[in-house]
Amino acid sequence: METMPGLPAYAELRCVSSFSFLLGASQPEELVERAKTMGYSALALTDECSMAGIVRAHVAAQRVGLKLLVGSQFRVEVLEGDEPAPFNLVVLACTLDGYGNLCEFITALRRTAPKGSYRLRLQELDHAVLDDCVVVASPLRGARPSQLVGLARWLLTRFTGRCWLGVELLRQLDDEMWLYRLREASELSAIPLVAVGDVCMHVRSRKPLHDVMTATRTAKPLTECGLELQVNAERHLRTRLRLAQTFPTDHACELAAHPSPPFR
Repeated sequence: METMPGLPAYAELRCVSSFSFLLGASQPEELVERAKTMGYSALALTDECSMAGIVRAHVAAQRVGLKLLVGSQFRVEVLEGDEPAPFNLVVLACTLDGYGNLCEFITALRRTAPKGSYRLRLQELDHAVLDDCVVVASPLRGARPSQLVGLARWLLTRFTGRCWLGVELLRQLDDEMWLYRLREASELSAIPLVAVGDVCMHVRSRKPLHDVMTATRTAKPLTECGLELQVNAERHLRTRLRLAQTFPTDHACELAAHPSPPFR
């Protein structure tokens, strides 16, 4: 699908597939084909501490003619009382060396944790091992303003010139306040904001399947999962019209029209 006049270009920078066990409800091929149909300029497949879905996504992207960004995402833990609060870190490889560094980073995390898990603490995250990569940090909802500023300043001192704060607006009641707080942190640190979707399914009709996966992951009956379930089905690959209506069009929160440098 060609870019339609009046609609912003968009690249999804945070997306997991079914290779993120019990987290993603769509296959890599489905995500790539949906992104192409929606007219996205690129899609970043960022399975959690894994590169397992990249090969299938690459084949699909080559077939449909979509730019694929190679990456992964991690939940970063912080010692209680420290700033910032825990957050999600998306890492995108920009070069072949960056891809190798990211793979080594994932391997090191997996080898030091029980099988099928990993643990990444803020105090142990050495930014130098992620050379030739760019990062997007997505704070968790509920983080205090001081914690958001702390995260932005942490990024500024370790990933200068190659980092963003991710903004997820998923039709929740506190979206406007959340965006306001992220803008404050951005202005105080000069870290730019970028729109991300925190995607875990290619279409909203996969929400019931994702609910069942959540129940399986938490070992609870579906009727007892409560707030463990997503509050809505917004974490899918939305149309660019819907994205334009959701995210502000000023420079305080840019849609990802110009994502990371191409992998080469």
